[in-house]
Amino acid sequence: MKQGLRWLLAAIFFVSLSGCFEEEKVDVSWVLGTWELAYNPEKDDQDKLVFDSDETVTVLAEKGGKLQGSYQYVDGKLKISLATQRKTIEVEFEVSLDHSKLIYESGAYYTKK
Repeated sequence: MKQGLRWLLAAIFFVSLSGCFEEEKVDVSWVLGTWELAYNPEKDDQDKLVFDSDETVTVLAEKGGKLQGSYQYVDGKLKISLATQRKTIEVEFEVSLDHSKLIYESGAYYTKK
């Protein structure tokens, strides 16, 4: 009887421990769609960001250029990685608490269209 109880407790411990290592999927449905540059203190191009559910992002430049890459939402930050012919560009945005703004380090920010 004691042997069966030990096995059961060990099994419960293993199952609960293995659940600790599963990566929890974060809901990023709020980011999906098109975001426009709403405030731009450096007066750069008025580009747009388009986020898709497959974790891809497309940057649409004001002058017609287009870059594609990937994004991740980690610890309140939206991280974008864009591969170009020469290098990979990494961009990080702070996300407002209500998810209404993507804020760049310069103070520029995007809002959802």
